[in-house]
Order: sequence, then structure tokens, then C-alpha cells
Amino acid sequence: MQSQDVTERQESDLISADLSAVTDDTQLREVLSAAAEGGPICRSRRGVEVLDYDTIAALVGDARLDSQDASVYERMGGPPSLLRFADQGLLVAMRGEQHRRLKQVLKAGFRVRHVADQQGAMRDLASALADQSLDGPCDFVAAFSSPFPMQVLCRLIGIPAEDVGLFSTAATELHLLAAVPLDPHFPRIEAALRTLADYTGQLIDTRRRHPEDDIITSLIEVQQTAGKLSDEELAWSLVNLIFAGQDTTRYQLASAVYELIQHDLWGQLHRTPELVPAAVDEALRIRPVTRFVVRIPHEPVLIHDVRVETGRRVILNLMAGSADESRFEQPHEFRMDRPQRYALPFGWGFHHCLGATLARSEMEAALTVLASEFSDVHLEGQPEFTAPTGMLHGPETLPLRFRR
Repeated sequence: MQSQDVTERQESDLISADLSAVTDDTQLREVLSAAAEGGPICRSRRGVEVLDYDTIAALVGDARLDSQDASVYERMGGPPSLLRFADQGLLVAMRGEQHRRLKQVLKAGFRVRHVADQQGAMRDLASALADQSLDGPCDFVAAFSSPFPMQVLCRLIGIPAEDVGLFSTAATELHLLAAVPLDPHFPRIEAALRTLADYTGQLIDTRRRHPEDDIITSLIEVQQTAGKLSDEELAWSLVNLIFAGQDTTRYQLASAVYELIQHDLWGQLHRTPELVPAAVDEALRIRPVTRFVVRIPHEPVLIHDVRVETGRRVILNLMAGSADESRFEQPHEFRMDRPQRYALPFGWGFHHCLGATLARSEMEAALTVLASEFSDVHLEGQPEFTAPTGMLHGPETLPLRFRR
């Protein structure tokens, strides 16, 4: 990442990448590729952009860099519910001891066996949803990729099936947390957070009186044993699980289907369903739902030969890292035989995503069912995508026709 013998450069010496006019992924790749020709880092209006895979991987868990915390939303004039959510439930906005404490409890309650025990149920849910929604032309996002992860998550957490619709609507609204600018969306974010927090609080009270074999009950047990999580932190942490488990999978699953169609690989997956895990890996790489991660240095750092000052935004550009030619041969090709996996989406160590196993399991279950039940799928119109330079990216609509 850096050498002791190099001459330090300043940020002003870097190539400037203009992302303001980018309208689709093709343009974004062109801009990032041109910037990478000048070196592994550049600058943009967002901050210092890190473009190469190895440096991104090293900086994700670098102790000298912090995540953005709740003060970011406070400076924006965010509503009270958003500030409480960021302070007491949003793990990516926490630092230090609080992050370690909450993650320790959540990890103990979010047992891998809960996910493993749901493998068959995930496939059953996917098959039932496909039978119900995918006959004839459909919007795949509305018909499948949005309701499926919410159904799985509610079942896993312990939310009654009749409340899935309520949760899906509110959780989907929270995708606005990635909007730029953010403040026009504060009223909708506030309403969604109030809905989720009120409901999770009531459900926690119910599970205390009537325990079941679900994540909420497990978290209550850990909370009572370890005594490290307040009731409010528990409620907001559940909101975070719902938020994190809905939006990213909704986008990533739809993106995976889209890329398989674009690269004419659906037939191969239908004939060879054992390739599904490799297809999930490649879909995570070629069109990552999380486009970048923000880190803030709490001391000056040298990234390659460039000095980045305290408080400056460092943008770990996952889209650029996923197309790094020094790591991935023919990076813009969808290949299910790559020797190296793309490991950036879920982070490492301290910042490893709690829901990584669940997200992969959901995508594998869904693609296994869809690829086995449908021999062909093709576009019925132009999909609508979120902004390619946003923090989260994926299809908002995906008009498809499936053929059994």
C-alpha cells in the first residue's frame, strides 16, 4: 500500500474523476478505468477514491480509519428516530467499544444454525413465490426479489407471516438512507423507522412472555445472560437486521438474474445447477450492490504515496475493486470458473457483515429454484436502475418473462 522510500504527494496531485455525468454502469466503468490508469487512487467530489482491490481489502479493517458515525446525520439535521437508530442500532455507524459490545451480542444471538435450519424453508418459499408470481410477464423486483428476502428474514427473526407486508414496505423505504442528497427524504425515513421501532419493541415484549425458536428469543436470552444490551438497543438492532437484510438482497438477487441474462448464461445454469454458488460469487463481483464504503482517518495516513489528512473522506470504491485487472482476468466478463472469489462485499474481521451467510444462502436458494424450474428467461422491456454512483445500486424494476 505504501513504501518508506517514496516521495509523498498531496491530494491535489491526484487525477480527478468526474462522476457527476455518469448515467449507467458502462460509463462508470469507463471513468473508473481511465482514473486507474493514473494510479490506484484518485480524487472526486466524494473524497479520495481507492481503486485497487488489495488496498481496499487492507483499508476495510484498518484501525486508523473509522466509519461515519451518527454525527453525520446530526449535522444534516436528521430526525430524532434516525439519530437514535444510528446511535443505538446501525452497526456501520458505530465505533469502538459500543460496536464491539453490540456485535458480540448480536453474533451470539444470530446463530449460524438458525440460517442452516432454514435452507429447505428458503427453497420452499422461493418455489411457492415463483408459482404464484412468475407465470407470464412480470416485474421481477416487485414479484420476487423484494418479497422473497423479507419473507425469509421475517421467518428467521420471528415476525408473523401476516405482518410481512407491513415490514416489507417500511424496510424498503429505508433504501433512502443511501440517497444523495439525503435531507429531502427525512420525513419518509422518519415514518419508516417509527413503524419498525414500534413494532419490534412490541414483538420483544411478546417474546419475553412467549419464547419461540427464533432470533428474537435468542437475542433476549443473550441479553438477559450477558446484560450488555439495553431494550432500546435491542429494538434498534432488530431494525438494523431488517434494513440490512432486505434492501441489499433485493437489489443483488435482481442484479444476478439480469447479468445471467445479459451474458446468455441462464441455459447453462439450468443445465448445471451445481454452478449456482459460483454464479452468486460472480454476480456479487460484476454488479456489486454496495458501490463504495466510506472511511474517515482519525490520524493522517499514507495511502500508496499520497498523504490523506485527518477527517478526510476515504472512498473504498468496491465497483473499481471488483474490476481490478491485476486480480480478475477479463473483469467485465461473467465467468463462473474464476479461481479467486470476490470477497469484498461482506468485509473482514471487525467489519464483517453479520448477515453474510444469510445473504448468500438466500441468493443460492432462489437461483437454484429459478434455474431448475425455468429453462429460459428474457427481458420484456428496459429495466430501471438506481443511480450507478450511489452507495447502493440495483434494479428498481426488471421486466422479465420466464418459461418453464
